[in-house]
Amino acid sequence: MSIVESLPVVREGVWLYAEAVPIRVRVLSSPETWGTGDYEDEPEAADNQPIACFLLACESASSPGNFCNLVPNLASFEVAVSLAEQRFPGIMWQA
Repeated sequence: MSIVESLPVVREGVWLYAEAVPIRVRVLSSPETWGTGDYEDEPEAADNQPIACFLLACESASSPGNFCNLVPNLASFEVAVSLAEQRFPGIMWQA
């Protein structure tokens, strides 16, 4: 199971890629921010931090179920939803 699959889904929607191919878009809750992993960065940036945040994840249009497109470290649920609505105009959120 990937890290993305282990995080709770707090909102999910469907967006039509090229107005024809449905892809799922998820807002995930994370108990920590993701660091860069780069040893040359300051430790605060390089290492994961125990700060709750949200991620935006979407499926690959050619590989349903593969949520390989991620935007991590979003400060709030509202920021994550707003970003999703900007990147995926017309997204249809599920209840």
